[in-house]
This record gives sequence, structure tokens and C-alpha cells, in this order.
Amino acid sequence: MADEIEDLKQRHKGDISTLWKIYNVDKPFYDNFYFKFSFATTIVALLVVFVLKSDIYNLICFISEISVGALPTLLGFNLGAYILIVGFGSSDILAIITKPLEGQNNYSFYQKLNSVLGVSVVVQIITLFLTFIIKVWKEIQVDYYWNIKCIIFPVILNIITFFFVMFLVTYSFLLLINVVKHVFLFAQTIHFFIYKKEVDKNKKT
Repeated sequence: MADEIEDLKQRHKGDISTLWKIYNVDKPFYDNFYFKFSFATTIVALLVVFVLKSDIYNLICFISEISVGALPTLLGFNLGAYILIVGFGSSDILAIITKPLEGQNNYSFYQKLNSVLGVSVVVQIITLFLTFIIKVWKEIQVDYYWNIKCIIFPVILNIITFFFVMFLVTYSFLLLINVVKHVFLFAQTIHFFIYKKEVDKNKKT
């Protein structure tokens, strides 16, 4: 019994590591369409930049501008969806969707759903923070570290920064599709159980 309680406590920790563990419970994060597509898109963009000999520094600034302008709205949508699901109050349906699932390492559908929304929010916060720092760094006139083209270190720094910014921004946008998919799945689940309850009630009468 003590081991069961301890295991239950471990599966209900409220830290980021538990959130990440639940998110990866069925398959690793990199074995995901949105991650793979973002990675492939970033590699293609990097190759195009090299072929066309584009100014990577200006591209970093341009992508950062888009991110800082658009991500707060997406983040607001994600947080709204997260709060809606966490605050869902039907105890009958919650009793069903919070049952441990064998294929999910005894985590429930409800925990998995929350992990998807939580990771999406975390990724978008990291992306927004990174692009915000780049934008501020540029505005306070200390961008010469990135903008010197004849020295090896700034060129490597440009490439690495471009890769991470491009990947994170693309991934953040694509994760919004994943959020919509899971919110719709949650809505369909609620609808199914409510409709099933009504069908069962009509059969009895």
C-alpha cells in the first residue's frame, strides 16, 4: 500500500519534469510530426540562405520581429484553452477521463491532454523570451557581435542563432494546430459521454 501511494504521488507531481515525462510517455518528443516538420523546414531555410547568400543577421531580426508580434496572441489562445480544460467541472466525465491508462504508463487521458497544452505553452514562452532578448539586444546598439561578417565567430553565432530562432518560431506556430486538435478531441470526448448518457437514459425509459 505504501508503494502504491508513493507511486501515486510520483505520477501527480506538479513540476516541469513530470509535465515533460507525461508528454513523452507514448513516444519521444522528436518522434512527432510537428517537431520533424519544423526541423526539416529549418534545415531547408538554412540551405536556401546559403545558396542565395542572404544576410542571416537581418533574417534573425525579421523572424524575431514576427515572433514578438504574433506569439503573445498565440500564447493567450493556448493559456485560454489550458485554463478551460483545467477548470472543467463535470465530475462524472472527469471520473472517466482521469482513469489510468495502461498504454500511457498509468497516466490518464486528462493528464496527457494537459501535458500537450502545457508543453505547447512552455515552448512558446521560451521562443518569445529568446526573440524578445534578440530584439532588445539589437535595439540597445550592441548587435555588432552578430553583424560582423568577416570574423569566424560572428558567422557561426549567426548560423546557430538563426537555426534555433527559425526552428522555435516554426515549432511554436505548428504546436497551435496540435492544441486545436487536442481541444477538439476533448470536446468530442465530453460530447460522447454526455450523448451516451442520454442514449442510456432513453433506453431505460
